[in-house]
Amino acid sequence: MTLTHPWDDLHSQGKTLWNLRPGMMSGFLEGQFLQFLVSMSNAKRVLELGMYTGYSALACAEALPDDGEVITCELDPYLETLVKEYFYKSVHGRKISIRIGPALETINKLADDKQSFDIIFLDANKDQYWEYYQVIMDRGLLAPRGTIVVDNALFQGQVYCETKDKMGEGMKAFNENLSRDTRVKTVLVPIRDGVRLIRRIEDMLAKGQAD
Repeated sequence: MTLTHPWDDLHSQGKTLWNLRPGMMSGFLEGQFLQFLVSMSNAKRVLELGMYTGYSALACAEALPDDGEVITCELDPYLETLVKEYFYKSVHGRKISIRIGPALETINKLADDKQSFDIIFLDANKDQYWEYYQVIMDRGLLAPRGTIVVDNALFQGQVYCETKDKMGEGMKAFNENLSRDTRVKTVLVPIRDGVRLIRRIEDMLAKGQAD
């Protein structure tokens, strides 16, 4: 569906907010990687920023228990209408809740409601990654022993060179700011466009070492 959908026509008709591309989908490899993380961590709640056509949300939902939940944030209303049909076709689709609107507003509202998540997957606009991260870390959205998964951590290599691309600059700034955050440990996994895993230091240490 993602590969064959008429994205150019939809954008020219004003039905999508921007011209979406098939390459924006997480894809099979990253979907499998997310499933392993969800399963290995015994996660029950997943927060995703950037739904697109729902591949990664459904991949996570498939690895959750029956009472698990994925909340996925998306800005473009057209995509909600598109993906609901496919979510309904899966027995795991009922675990997914879509929130339409600016992700920063959505996650602040979730924080106001004292919600927290075991896995948080960042795959939205890269120039706001640091803002998302600050809300996640400072407002309690990341559950104890939780993991943040950051997509496009390499961003086509732009994080290592001079760039005037807004998204590339945003990703570069995120990586630089993150390197100075003494609360966490991170590892970069070189699959697709780079996936960075982030965990609190106390969650990485053996029991008693954090004291």
